[in-house]
Amino acid sequence: MKKKENILIIKHGALGDLIQADGIFKSIRAKHKYANIVLMTSKNFVTLMKKSPYINDILIDDRLSFININFYINFFKRINQLNFSKIYDLQNSQRTYFYQKYFLKKAKWVTTKREDHKISGIMGLVEMLKKNGLETKDALKPNISWLTTDVKNILKENKIFSKYIVLLPGSSRKHKDKRWPFFGELSKLLLLKNYQVVVILGPDELELKPSMKGVIFKNMKWSELSGVMKKSYFVIGNDSGPSHIASCLDINGLALFGDSTSATRSGLKKSKFDTLEVNDLKKLSPDTVFKKMIENLKRI
Repeated sequence: MKKKENILIIKHGALGDLIQADGIFKSIRAKHKYANIVLMTSKNFVTLMKKSPYINDILIDDRLSFININFYINFFKRINQLNFSKIYDLQNSQRTYFYQKYFLKKAKWVTTKREDHKISGIMGLVEMLKKNGLETKDALKPNISWLTTDVKNILKENKIFSKYIVLLPGSSRKHKDKRWPFFGELSKLLLLKNYQVVVILGPDELELKPSMKGVIFKNMKWSELSGVMKKSYFVIGNDSGPSHIASCLDINGLALFGDSTSATRSGLKKSKFDTLEVNDLKKLSPDTVFKKMIENLKRI
């Protein structure tokens, strides 16, 4: 029997980038139907990406300093044993350029050569695939329904029965400037408008709990978080990983952007999921966000 071809995809993170790349992974799998596809990523995303139907195995690369010589000797020894015929570099960083130039020279590399696409990084990857003969009809249509789990019991236990709004008030500790500061006030407004409110907090934003009203879920598994959002009436979040998950679930939602990042380049806007971009998040009122939610629901 012919030995399976080994293909490597490199995408270290962040979470939102991995989620948005779901359609890219699907395109690569379509090109290499019977190959063994390995994803090189950070250990934080192993549990998440093991659920992807397009990935067979995962290599952990936490991008340690190169002074860790023994680690890298063993790391590249293992990689070379897999004898990858092709490497899709979705990270296109200085580090992956270094890997290509000095350690993984035998494989054919598919890369953007670190060119910055004028619209967004995901569009740059789509162009990269096109130039290398891959079908890209699904590349801009991430669909992560594979991530969701049945949350019927979770909702029942917490007495969540009616239309509920999911709030995602956090972001990583490194990017607190992306956080809209009025999610607590919005949670109160939504309750006054007779909506049920579900607040989802990750490990980096637990300090926000005292200001929030409604049912609060902490440190959920990715599949549970995805399942709760999938059943929701609407999702409102910052420019964060969970908002990227929501945007790729084909659900109604809204992500709030200040001047620290670009809504267009984020790729968050989808058919049902919208973005609201302002110059200063501190001047964006809860009433304005609520009205935007109602407008979007009427439009959809």
